[in-house]
Amino acid sequence: MSADGASALPDLVAGRLNTAVVSDILDDLGHRDHVLDPAIRPLGDAAVLAGWANPFLVAEVDGIPADPYTGEIAAMDDIAPGDVVLVAAGGSARAACWGELFSAAALARGARGTLIDGYCRDARVIAAIGYPVWCRGLLPLDVKGRLAVTAHRQAAVVGGLPVRPGDLVVADADGAVAVPARLAAEAGGALEKVSKENRVRDALAEGSTLRSAYDRFGVL
Repeated sequence: MSADGASALPDLVAGRLNTAVVSDILDDLGHRDHVLDPAIRPLGDAAVLAGWANPFLVAEVDGIPADPYTGEIAAMDDIAPGDVVLVAAGGSARAACWGELFSAAALARGARGTLIDGYCRDARVIAAIGYPVWCRGLLPLDVKGRLAVTAHRQAAVVGGLPVRPGDLVVADADGAVAVPARLAAEAGGALEKVSKENRVRDALAEGSTLRSAYDRFGVL
């Protein structure tokens, strides 16, 4: 895929596909482990989100350092346009590792959204600024002295799934799918499946049996 095609792919996916279709395509390619833990859910309404993975590694800590938030600030300032931030907090409920100011900073830097294997806070403000967040739940506790970002833009496990920087992340109300970078171009092939599914839907609306529609179009 050309550089222009690669940069346009997230918009193509978000505009015309969804996680169910992308998941089916990965299944067809033999890559069957590609979904984050379904306990990671969107805050509020969830349009289709697509972008390039930027994993943040988070660890539990004890004690407040002399210079807190060092890792968090470095990671936030390295966000690039088109990134989806994946917060690898291992499901920790020690604190909320994302909130209002991180959302505002990520939005300003062009991030598409954030998926947190952990907890979030400031939900009402995040909704008001329109920044997409997926998380395990809400918690008011600050990270200072409880959690810390130890690395960013590195391979991580998020929601039980190994992800690498540059993987294509697709998320919506159904959940989140991570497409390995080497397979990302195949997401374009999902457009044919969408077209066939639309034709199946039309055939069913016109009175076709499901058996007949499946035999005709080959998708379900």
